[in-house]
Amino acid sequence: MVRASQIVEKLSLKTHPDGGFYIETFRDHSVILSKSYLPAQYKVDRAVSTAIYFLLPSGSVAWLHRIPCAETFHHYLGEPITVMELNGSDGQIKLTIVGPNLLEDEQPQYTVPPYVWFGSFPTKDVTISPDCSKIEVAPRDPENHYSLLGVTCAPAFQYEDSELAKRSELVARFPQYESLISLLTIPD
Repeated sequence: MVRASQIVEKLSLKTHPDGGFYIETFRDHSVILSKSYLPAQYKVDRAVSTAIYFLLPSGSVAWLHRIPCAETFHHYLGEPITVMELNGSDGQIKLTIVGPNLLEDEQPQYTVPPYVWFGSFPTKDVTISPDCSKIEVAPRDPENHYSLLGVTCAPAFQYEDSELAKRSELVARFPQYESLISLLTIPD
């Protein structure tokens, strides 16, 4: 099996600010969307869509953040990841496993709707209690345990629109999920 470092080298991936590794592979400039025609959450003009390769090795997480566009994950290679969504209005948590095994209720593709807090982690690294109040983390060898995905955003992703979650704010609002929130946020 190919090792994570080989994927990083072969695809020219770089460290992703939100966790893992990535490279943008496509930005559709066939139509430019002016922010004057978009909802207020969009801070800059943008292309129609973007696509990246995203590698998440064991022991890594993608930090909780939210963006104004839909983000679709496509599983390509390796183990599954769990995408956690936190509804900022009602505090509901949704866990979706994106992976290759349909018979294990994994989805090869999944879309996070716009402006929802979300982050992800290697599924097999984390055991979660049924009520999502407690977790156990056991990272494995990141060279041999990883997920390679594609991520597509429409309208196009722009860093200016990305909002990183603040741990203290989310834990104060949703203390029952402190363990998961702490896993997926940077300490304040």
